[in-house]
Amino acid sequence: MDLSLDGALHHNTKDIERIVLFYDVVCKYSVSLLDRFRASPELNMPKFKELNFGVGVWHIYAHINRCFPRFSPNFIKGVGVVDGEILETLWSNLNLISGSCRTMSLANRAETLNSHMNDSNWKKMTDMRT
Repeated sequence: MDLSLDGALHHNTKDIERIVLFYDVVCKYSVSLLDRFRASPELNMPKFKELNFGVGVWHIYAHINRCFPRFSPNFIKGVGVVDGEILETLWSNLNLISGSCRTMSLANRAETLNSHMNDSNWKKMTDMRT
């Protein structure tokens, strides 16, 4: 995860002064993040004026009570309500076909799930308003 974050933070972020990192378990992940970056010769944390951490609204309510005021997007200045976890909101639609996929071969199951997700994406794309 640290290596992926390092790559993302060095990709076209030269003029960005503020970063808000959202992750399902950022309350645990962020504890020694800066120390891990300092200790590693491969990782280099860019200098941002502000580095904030948040847990998306999909997951924050499952955390312990003290996480809510510290990591809820509702309380991060300038962030507001964020629902960036779209994949998990799509799982409920896949539940409708999960019963029929259960007995399929791995290849057939993957093809069926891809077909349904492509259909979902197509419907969203054609329903967009400009």
